[in-house]
Amino acid sequence: MDKEMSRKTYAALFLFVHIIRSAETGFNSNYAIETNDYPKSSCHELSSVKSMIRCLATCVATMDEIVMISHDDSASTLPCAEGYANYNLMSDEICLKYFPVPVTYSTAQSNCQAEGADLIKIDSQEKYDIFNDFHVPIANNAVIKLWVQGEKVGGQWQFDDGTLIPGFCPISMSNNPGEVHLRAQGSTSFTCVDFHNGGPFHYSCEYHRMLFFKNLKE
Repeated sequence: MDKEMSRKTYAALFLFVHIIRSAETGFNSNYAIETNDYPKSSCHELSSVKSMIRCLATCVATMDEIVMISHDDSASTLPCAEGYANYNLMSDEICLKYFPVPVTYSTAQSNCQAEGADLIKIDSQEKYDIFNDFHVPIANNAVIKLWVQGEKVGGQWQFDDGTLIPGFCPISMSNNPGEVHLRAQGSTSFTCVDFHNGGPFHYSCEYHRMLFFKNLKE
């Protein structure tokens, strides 16, 4: 591993710790440093731990729950297809691509499937954070509207696989007849709004790869 790759991986690991530290307060010794690495502006270092692997091992041994999110525009160990951005969430590598082409909801679904992907799905708080992280720079302080995965069936909001949609993306409903699909709208943060199939709106596609990490406790 060359020095540049090590630096980027180390910065990403600092980002993992920063996210964990937001939810937990178990560490007594840490400090913040400024970094230019996208997408965050500060990281945390644990005590005097300098080794990347030992830092991760310390996290695994200390924390009850670990959520790993990272983003690197310049490199990836498992590169996404051309035009897709890479995000890591736990054991998944998520590849995202924004299409600034106004289409209907059903066309957006079909276009994503033709890419070997699916319409983007907001099914956790971490995924909602990734959604914001990815789309805020695209919005560039202007309001954008895009289709996200969601259909109202029998009065309940569901993803394409039939699972119920949790409320991580706040849903604003007009409840007008026929408005049974979801679009996200915003500039610096996003809400989900019901709408009919017609639109048309932009859309983002996603597909997943599995990442494998050695269990450091073994």
